[in-house]
This record gives sequence, C-alpha cells and structure tokens, in this order.
Amino acid sequence: MGSVDVSQGALTPNDRRNFGSAPGSNFAEREDFSVPEGEEDEPAIDLRAVWATIFRNRYMMIAIVGVALMLGIASALLMPRKYTAQSSIQIDQQVAKVLGTEDSEPQVAGSDADRFLQTQADVLNSRAIARRVSDSLALSANDDFLKRMTGARQIEIKPGDASLADQVVDVLQRNLTIDLRRNSRVVHIIFTSRDPALAAEIANSYATNFIEGNIQRKFSASSYSRRFLQNQLGLAKTRLEGSERDLIAYARSARLIDASAGARQQEADNAPRSLVTANLIQLNADSATSEANRLRTRARWEQARRAPLMSLPEVQSNEAVQRLSQKRAEDIASLSEVRRRLKPDHPVVIQALAEIATLDQQIRQLAEVTRKSIENQYLTAERQNRALIQQVTALQGATLAEQGRSVRYNILRREVDTNRQLYEGLLQRYKEVSAEAGITTNNVSSVDTAEQPRRPTSPRPLLNVALALIAGLALAMLYAFGRDYLDDSIRDPQDVEQKLHIPLLGVVPDTRGDSPLDALNNPKSEIAEAYHAIRTSIELSSNQGPPRSILVTGSSKSEGKSTTSFALARDFAGLGRRVLLVDADLRRPSLHRTLGITLPEIGLSSVLARMTERGASILPTAFPGLSFLPSGRLPPDPATLFAGTAMQDLLAALEADYDVVIVDGPPVLALADAAQLTAAAQATVFVAEASSAHFGQARNAVSRLLRAGGTVIGCVMTKYNAKKAGFGQSYDYYRYRYDDASK
Repeated sequence: MGSVDVSQGALTPNDRRNFGSAPGSNFAEREDFSVPEGEEDEPAIDLRAVWATIFRNRYMMIAIVGVALMLGIASALLMPRKYTAQSSIQIDQQVAKVLGTEDSEPQVAGSDADRFLQTQADVLNSRAIARRVSDSLALSANDDFLKRMTGARQIEIKPGDASLADQVVDVLQRNLTIDLRRNSRVVHIIFTSRDPALAAEIANSYATNFIEGNIQRKFSASSYSRRFLQNQLGLAKTRLEGSERDLIAYARSARLIDASAGARQQEADNAPRSLVTANLIQLNADSATSEANRLRTRARWEQARRAPLMSLPEVQSNEAVQRLSQKRAEDIASLSEVRRRLKPDHPVVIQALAEIATLDQQIRQLAEVTRKSIENQYLTAERQNRALIQQVTALQGATLAEQGRSVRYNILRREVDTNRQLYEGLLQRYKEVSAEAGITTNNVSSVDTAEQPRRPTSPRPLLNVALALIAGLALAMLYAFGRDYLDDSIRDPQDVEQKLHIPLLGVVPDTRGDSPLDALNNPKSEIAEAYHAIRTSIELSSNQGPPRSILVTGSSKSEGKSTTSFALARDFAGLGRRVLLVDADLRRPSLHRTLGITLPEIGLSSVLARMTERGASILPTAFPGLSFLPSGRLPPDPATLFAGTAMQDLLAALEADYDVVIVDGPPVLALADAAQLTAAAQATVFVAEASSAHFGQARNAVSRLLRAGGTVIGCVMTKYNAKKAGFGQSYDYYRYRYDDASK
C-alpha cells in the first residue's frame, strides 16, 4: 500500500491546533458532513435493511410462524362443527290498498329507503323478536336448547346469573345474523347452531314470528289509534260546547247580535258580525247613492235655471208641450192662409190670434211646471242626503261603542271556530280508522324457507391455516421490526455516516472467536487488511499528511480501542515512521498485555505528575520504530492529571520526537478523561463496535468530543460480522473501496 512521506517537523507544536484547517481537509467541515451526491436518491424503503432485519431475527420469526400454524391446525381440529341455516323474507314499503284510505309510506329512494330497511333489520335482531321465537318454540321451558347450542352436558344457573329465559334470548341473539344486502328488499335470516335441524327450525321461526309480529303491530296501532281518537273526540266535543256557551252568554250580556248567522256558507266570512254594523254598512251605501243623486239633480237644476225655458231638454221632450206646439204651428199656418184673404181686423183673424196666444200661454205654463219639477227633485234629493248623513253619523258612534265590546266576542268566536274545525277533523279521521280497523294488510312476505344444512360451515381448515399463517407472519414481522426499532445499535457501516454524521474510516471484521492479535500477525488476514485501509484513510484525511497525535476512543468499554491503537501504531511503524503508542487509560490499562510487558510503576501517570521524565518512562517494543509509553501506576483521580495543559504540553513535546503519537484513551461516557485528551490531541478516531454500540450513546460521545474542542476525523467500526448483521458480503464493498483509495 502506498504512503505519504511526512518529514519530521512538518508541523511545529505551535501549529498543532490548526491541523485539519487547510484546504482539502476532510474533517475540517465535520459539522456540515453530508451524504455524497448521487446517494440522495435512494428509495424510501431500503430493501437491503429490511432483509437484514428479517435475517437477524429469522429464528424467532420462524418460531412465531410455526406456533401460529400449530394453533391454526389445532383450532381446525378442536373447534366444534357448526351448521348455518338461512331463511329469506321480502320487506316492501307499500302494501296494496283495499279502501284507498289506508296509510302507507311514500316511495322514496336513497338513504331514506336504506334507513327504513335497516330499521326493519334492527327489529329482527331485537330481544322482543327473540323472546317471541323462544316462546313459540318453548325453548326456555328447560335447558335442552342450551345444551344443544353449547354442547354442555349440564346447565347450572347460579345465584346472581341471568334467568334461563334471558340466557336463551342471549344465545339466540349471539348466533343470529341478519344479512341486508344493498339495493335489495330481501332480508336473509341466518342462524348458526351445532344441531342442523335446530338451526333450520329457529331460522324459519324468526321469519314467521317477524311476519306475525308485523301484522300484530299494525292491528295494535289501529286499535290504539281508535281509542286515542275516541278520547280526543270527547275532549274536543266538550271544548266546543263550552266555547259555544261562553260565546252566547257574552253576546247576550253585551247585547251583541250576530248578523252573519243567516248568511250563506260562502258569504259567512264577508258578512257583518252585528245589526249595528249591518245597518251602518247599508246606510253608508244608501248615503253614497243619495249623495250621487243629489249631485246629479243639482247639476240638472243649475242647468235648467240658467238656460232659456223652452230650450230645456225636459220641456222639449214633454209630450203635452209637443202637442201644443204642433197645434200652435197648425194655427199659425191657418192664420197665414186667412190673412191672405181677410183683413187684420176681421173677427176670424182676431179669433185665430187669440187661440194662438192661448196656446203660447199653455206652453209656457207647462215649461214652468217642468222646470219647477226639476227644482223639486233637487231639493228632495238634498233633504234625503242630509237625513242619511245624520243617520250614518249616529250609527258610527254606536259602531265604535260596539267594537270595544266585540273584542272579547271575536276571541270567543275564533275559539269556537277552532274547536269546531278540530272536532270535525277528528271525527272524519275516526270514521276512516274505524273503517280500516278490520283490514290487516302486510308488507312482509316469506321468500325462502330454511332447509336443514347438510355440511358444517365452521370450522374451515384451509381458512384457519391461512389466517394463522397470515397472523404468524404479521406477528413475526411486528416482532422483528419492533425489536429493530427499539434496538438502536449501529449494525451497518452506513449508519456511521447517516446517524453520527462523521466519515467512516474503515470496517474491522469479526475474528469469529480467534484472537485479534493472532489475526494481526498474518499480513494477509482480513483484520490486517482492514487496519491497512484505516491507516490509509487517516493519511489521506488531510493534504498535510497524517496527524502528529491521534486519540483513539469510543463511547463505552470493550469496543476494540486498544486493539485499534496497537494496530495503527504498528502499521505506521511498518512504514518507517517513528511511532509512540501511549496508554492513556489510567483506569483500566490493557496495552501492556497486548505488547507482552509487565505494567511498570512509572509511566504516563508519573510523567503527568512530574515525578519522572518522559524519556525514562518510554519503553522499546519488539516492533521496529514503535515505542510504548505505559500508563504507569493507576492514580486515584486520573481526571486531575489530565486537567490543565499538562497533557497538551506532553503531546507537543512528544510530537517533536516522534512522527506519530497514538494515544489509547478511555471511553467517553461517564468519564471526563477522553474530553480532556481530545482537546490535547491533534485528531481523534472514534471506535464503535458493530451491533453493540448504540446510536444514542455514540452520538452523545461524539458530541462531547466536539464540544471539548476535539477534531474527530472519522469512525472505525469493529467486530463487524456481515452475515450476522444480515448484510451478506457487504463488508467486501467497504474493504475494497478503501484498498482502492490507498493505491
């Protein structure tokens, strides 16, 4: 594998805090780590993760499905045989009318029709019908029915239990099914029993009792209606008689006479209510006529008075005047003839002139009489009009006085009219109901009669086994995914980047029971290759070369931190670098056992306590280029030794002497040591054990390291078993990817 040559002194101690900030650094932007482009369009359901979940829980899932199948087979074998019988009835909303006056529900569609049919179905399923069936078949006479339904040899009724009749009704309702299909008026009555003959008998009994009950309800409703109407008629009659007596008594006391009593029925509403009002109406009409006549005669008189006497139309149309005028004309003609023959003083001429003068006088007298007649007509009309006006004025006062007394009268009269209408309506309805009482029309008819079933309907072995298989699969999947949901362990290497948001440096496979140190001694082993890839990833984590000081830590104990520290230190030393391996776990050190060294009294603890020099505490190892600084004597309070700048100063001094300083640190959680060490180290490598490290703990540990000022360059997943995790050969993908990156 290739390597990057980093000269000594490439980073001075003063520049150690700036490591990773140069362009090209992969961990300088750890907070903004995101999924690489091209991986964002993954499907919503990760089939690989689903299969992994099923694979991890396969044994328990197989057990659950097996138990479910056994229960399904046992239920098919042990369940009692049940038989189902079915009868059918048709329910119509209208029935044939005999008299034509019977009440019937109107034909409706949609929800109203469905509501009507559902109501009938509810009646069929009621306890009242169940009791009718029980009584008609004498089911509650003894416990034989319950024995046949339950299969029990003896039925015992204990104190406090329901009575035998109530138990029979309960059993009938539990085993009854009413099937009301959509867009159909046929209702199927289904009854289930262990006895096929009993099932058919009860199904037919339900149909018969429902039809009889429907007829009885109609007859009962008619009888109730007649009794109710009869009582209401008596009350209405009493109220009508009382209101009429009150009206007559008040009319007598108030001296009010109803003038509309003799009017025809169609004129009763418009007829006057009293004699005073009737007289006022009549006289008012006569007064209006008289006023019109007065005005007409006055106009005639004014015309006759101003016009010449002989020009009046009445004078000219008078027959006597016409005769006299004709006679005068004849005399004038004769006089003209005589004057041609006789002299003016002749007696005949004088006589003729005297006759003509007489005729003129008569005509004038007749004309004067005619004009006087016109004047008399006018005067008569005026007198009549004044007399009528006086009478109307007098009646108006009487009417106003009567109106005050008529308020109470009108109230009593309206009450009489209302009571009369109510009485007549009830009487008519009572006659109709009485005529309909003997007619028992029914809207329910039987369609099919239940026959004794020949084959049981329950149990159904194939259905039971299929349902048990489906239920077992559902429970198994629920168990697997529920367990996976509650267990937040980091199993897949992809979880590191997706959940912890830090780069994945590499994956170390599980040794399957072998010692990791033995596997590391084989350069061609998977563990050795994995740590080569991890070391390469660390080298390429920055364009400035590998960090001068690297802290290796994790969230909890026994995750492979010490093995990772040793493997990285040996790998860096194998490249010709001067490497110092520091055991900074001052609570449970283990690197001395890995290197085959007895834990000495002096070490890191004595150096930090300034009891010994660092050079005196560093030990050589069997690996060329690799030195070891043991933990030394375990102090009572390691956090006190790491406090301040002692560790930072020590690492700065060691970085000047060595190319790479790898610090094996304690776990992060519950300890302050790792947080103080990450602040002193140039870079931090986080170790997480596959299927053991929990996401919550690991995320909290990484957050603590970042808040302490550490530079977490990535994560190493250890003890990864792809087959156990359910991901098959997916480990090869990560191994070959990092091998390719190191070339």
